[in-house]
Amino acid sequence: MKTQRILLAALTLTSVWPALAQTPAPDATTLLSMGRSSEARQLLIQNARQNPSAQTYFQAGYGYLRIGQPDSARSWFEKGVPMDEKREPLNETGIAISYLLQADAASADVKLAEVLKKSKNKSASILYRIGEAYTGYLTPANGSIKPVYEKVVDAAKAIEYLTKASERDKKDGAIQLALGDAYYLNKDGGTAVARYESALEMGMEPARVYQRIGDIYWQGRNLNLAVENYRKAIDANVNYAPAYNQLAELYYLVNRYKEAASYTDQYIRVANDKRPEMLLRSAQFHFLAKEYQRAVDIIDSNRTALAQNPIVYRIEGWSYSTLKQPQKAIETIGTFLTKAPEKVISDDYKYLGQAYLSVEAGSDSLKAISDSVGVTYLEKAAPFDTTDNLYSDIAKYYYRAKKHPQAVAALDSAAKHGFKQDVQDLFRYGMSNYTLGFARDSLGKLLRDTLRFARADSALALAQKGSPEYSPTVLYRAKSNYYAYTPEEAVRNGKAKPYFEQFISMVADKADERKRYEKDLILAFKYLISYEELVANDVKARAEWISKGLELFPGNKELTLISGAESAKK
Repeated sequence: MKTQRILLAALTLTSVWPALAQTPAPDATTLLSMGRSSEARQLLIQNARQNPSAQTYFQAGYGYLRIGQPDSARSWFEKGVPMDEKREPLNETGIAISYLLQADAASADVKLAEVLKKSKNKSASILYRIGEAYTGYLTPANGSIKPVYEKVVDAAKAIEYLTKASERDKKDGAIQLALGDAYYLNKDGGTAVARYESALEMGMEPARVYQRIGDIYWQGRNLNLAVENYRKAIDANVNYAPAYNQLAELYYLVNRYKEAASYTDQYIRVANDKRPEMLLRSAQFHFLAKEYQRAVDIIDSNRTALAQNPIVYRIEGWSYSTLKQPQKAIETIGTFLTKAPEKVISDDYKYLGQAYLSVEAGSDSLKAISDSVGVTYLEKAAPFDTTDNLYSDIAKYYYRAKKHPQAVAALDSAAKHGFKQDVQDLFRYGMSNYTLGFARDSLGKLLRDTLRFARADSALALAQKGSPEYSPTVLYRAKSNYYAYTPEEAVRNGKAKPYFEQFISMVADKADERKRYEKDLILAFKYLISYEELVANDVKARAEWISKGLELFPGNKELTLISGAESAKK
C-alpha cells in the first residue's frame, strides 16, 4: 500500500467543496490545459470551419498535437498552408513540428530550416512554436507532470528557441510559460518558477500558471507550497480540473486518503471525466479512507463502465468484508479470484477469511464449517501481513475449538513476526499451555508438563498486569503453580499460595462467583490449610482458613472432615 509517508506531518491544509462558479466558457487552449481535450478539439475544428484562416487551421492542428495525434494535426496544417503569410509560415511550422514529434528527424530538419529561413529567424510566434515542441508539451496527470512526446524532448534547444522568442516579444505570457517548462526539463526549478511568475505578470491564465508552479514544488518535494499553489489555481478558476487531480494524488502520496478521495470526486465532477480508470481511482481512494459504503456505491453506480476490470470485485469484496456483509464479500472476492487468479495477493485471503468468520450460520455445525474455512484463508494471509495480527484471530478460533496446540502455535508465530500480544492473546496463550500441561501416558497415567505450566504462569502474569481485576487470570496462575508439582511439593514450595489467597479475596464475597468457582475455592482453602500446617506451622492461621471455608461452604464434606480432624487433635 511506499513513499506515501513523505512529509505527512508537514501538510496542514484541508480540502473543501467549492461551489461551481458561474464563469465564462473556457477557450480551447484553457480546455486543453484542463485535460478536456475532446471539447477543445471540437471547439477548434468548429472555429476553423466557421472562420477559416491560417490561425484557426493552425489551432485545429495544434489541438491534435497536444493529444498525441500528429498525423491528424498535419492534415489541418496542410489546409492552412495556402493562407500562411509569407514571413509567418505558421502552418508550415506545424507540419515541420508534426514530423519532429514523430521522430522523423530527416523531414523535420529540412522543414524547420525552411520556415526559419522564410521567417528570417525573427518571428516570435514561429520561434515559440518550435521551442514549445522541444518541451514535448508538458501535461499534468495523476500526480506527475510529463511530456506527451518524451522521445523528442530537448531542453537545451527549447530554451534556445524560446529565449529568442521572448527577446522578440517581451510581453507574451505563453512564451514565458513554455520557458518555465523548458527550465523544469533542464532541472532548474528556481528559474522555471521565475518564468512562470513572469507569465502570471503578463496576464497568463492564473489557474494554469499556479498549477504549473505547484507541479514544480511537488517535484522538489516542497509539498506545502505545492498545495498552496494548487489551491490558488482553484481560487482563480473553480472549474480548473487539473488542480483537483493533482491535489488528490498529492494527498494520496502522504496517506491522507479522505482528502484524496474528496479531490478526486471534485475532479471527476468538474472535468466530467467518467473514464473507467478515474472512477476506479475514486473507489480505491474511498476504500483507503475507510469510506467503504461510498466505495461500493461508486462501483454500483458505474457497473457498466467498471465491470470489465476485475479489481472492482476486490474493492467490493474487501469493503463488504469490513462492512460485515460476509455473504456479499465471499461472493465478490470469489469472483475476483476466478477472474484474475494471477493478481491474487495475501490481503484477498485475509478479507475472505474474515468474511467466512463473520458468517452467521443457521446451526453450530454450519458455523464450525464456515469458521474452519475462514481460518484456512487467514493462515494463508498471516505470514505476509505486517499490519494486522491475523495470528490473533487464528488463535482465537483454535482456542474456542479447544485445539490448544494450534492456538499456541499461532500465538508463537505472532511473536516471531513481531506482533505484540494483547491481554486476550496472553490469557489464551496461558490457558492453552495450562491445558496442555496435563498429559497422559499410554496407560492413562497423568504426566505433568512442568514447562507448559511455567509458560502458562508467565503469560498469565503479563495478562494480570494488563487486567488486574480479572479473577480467572489469578486463579489459573494459582493452579499452574499447583499442578506443576505433586500436591505435597506444591504445598511445600508455596508458589501457588499468594494467588490462591488473592483469588479468595476477589470472589469470596460475591454469591454468584462463589457458586461458579466452588470447586476452585475448596481447592484454595485446602491448599492454604495444608500450607499453614506443613510449612508455616501456624495453628491459628490454619484454624482461620478452616473457619473461613466452612463459613462460605458449611455443607462441604472435605472441609468438614478437616475441621473434625482438627477438633480430635484438641
